[in-house]
Amino acid sequence: MNDILVVDDNRTMLMFMERVLTKRGFNVTTANDGTQALTVLEECPHIQFVLSDWMMPEMDGIELCSRLKSGSYSRYIFFVLLSGKDDQESIIDGINAGADDFVVKDTHVDEISARIKAGFRTLELHNQITAQNNELDSAYAIMKKDLESAGDLLKRLLPAERKLSGVEISYVSLPSAQIGGDMLGYMQLDEENVGFYLLDVAGHGVSSALMSFSVQQSIAVNTGKGSIVKSPIEQAPFYKINSPDSVLKQLNDLYLSDDHNLLYFTMVYSVLNVKTGMLEFSIAGHPPLVWLHAATGDAEFIGQDSFVVGAFDFVEYQTARIQLEPGDKIWIYSDGITEAEKGSEQFTEEGLRQTVMEIKHHPTTVQTEMLVNRVRDWQRSEQFDDDVSVLVVEWTGYSEGEQSCNTKLSTRVNAQFFK
Repeated sequence: MNDILVVDDNRTMLMFMERVLTKRGFNVTTANDGTQALTVLEECPHIQFVLSDWMMPEMDGIELCSRLKSGSYSRYIFFVLLSGKDDQESIIDGINAGADDFVVKDTHVDEISARIKAGFRTLELHNQITAQNNELDSAYAIMKKDLESAGDLLKRLLPAERKLSGVEISYVSLPSAQIGGDMLGYMQLDEENVGFYLLDVAGHGVSSALMSFSVQQSIAVNTGKGSIVKSPIEQAPFYKINSPDSVLKQLNDLYLSDDHNLLYFTMVYSVLNVKTGMLEFSIAGHPPLVWLHAATGDAEFIGQDSFVVGAFDFVEYQTARIQLEPGDKIWIYSDGITEAEKGSEQFTEEGLRQTVMEIKHHPTTVQTEMLVNRVRDWQRSEQFDDDVSVLVVEWTGYSEGEQSCNTKLSTRVNAQFFK
């Protein structure tokens, strides 16, 4: 790297600078004014060092410097302004125009050569940093594309069917970044039972997303010896549906943290008998559920004091049971929705409960989207700082013609209610 463009309208000065700099090992190209200099630089993209006179016709050194230092110019140029003036105002004008150095014409040629060499060292460092930044940009672009692909894959894992036998379901899942740590889902366990869940892995990014994906895969297997939601038995129907607390216990055993893996997650796992309306659920460190009563329009919290999944080996979970009436809804959500912020204020669980009651007359299929939009309007921002997941399940009741079931069973067994 020793190519220099010398610009001067004085032919004698131009020839002198070309001769002395060539003797010192520089490859010198010349131009008679600023306009010609721009043409030379366009034709010679390898030149990044310009030594230019100040006073020239058509385009002087100050204007040439301003153009080369503008953000729209195609490459970085190290610019040295050569002038017959040695006053402070001239130096300030040159530096304000973007010049990297200022040299008076009567400066000894050895000093000029030393300054040029120093300029090339700065130029080389700049080019190294630029090359490294380009490599980083390229790596980031690849990572961004991979993350977007991973995000699309996680979205495909979300259930497509919104209506199962005896229930109507609506959900929203919004990662705060390209991929998030929330996951939700539901499945037909058999003709009478539907399982549904929502989990929130601590943290954000790839590691959290991979864990949520892994947990989802663990739950998705609902047949055979590898299933954690069903267990084989010897009598017909040759399986039994595992209780929600048993499912959480198995997940805790599978994902117990060690010194190399400090990830854990909160979770709700539930099983609804679609013929009787009996709901069994177990909570692992997750916010309480919201139970919306169709008969009264009131909503209340139901929850349990419990530990997260994957943090402790001594954890025992509990299964709670409630009896739903036709039209009752169960809302499950991640704390990204209740901890949405407007200044120092949070939306809160109570804000969610009130909103659930306000939108109860709208179709179930649109209620989760309405809730999320209410929170967006409240915080005056489209974006959330945390992953947001909301799942609502409505028990529509047993089909007409089926034998009536006793729906007047105890409604508050093994569950804690939060007002």
